[in-house]
Amino acid sequence: MMLPHLTNGDIVTMIALALIGTLVVALRSKHMTVFGLCVKALLVDIGAVLIVLIALFLPEMVL
Repeated sequence: MMLPHLTNGDIVTMIALALIGTLVVALRSKHMTVFGLCVKALLVDIGAVLIVLIALFLPEMVL
C-alpha cells in the first residue's frame, strides 16, 4: 500500500481551515477564560489537520 504525500495545496487547506475555525471559536466565546479559549482553539486546529489527513488517506485505505 503506497501512501500519498502532502502537497502544498493540502498544507494550505490545513492552515486555512485552522485559521477559520480558530476565528469562529474566538468570536463565539465571549465568557471564557484565555486558557479555555486557547485550549478550544488548539482542539479546532488539530481537528482541521485531521480532516485534511483523513480526506487524503481515506481513498487509499478503502481500495
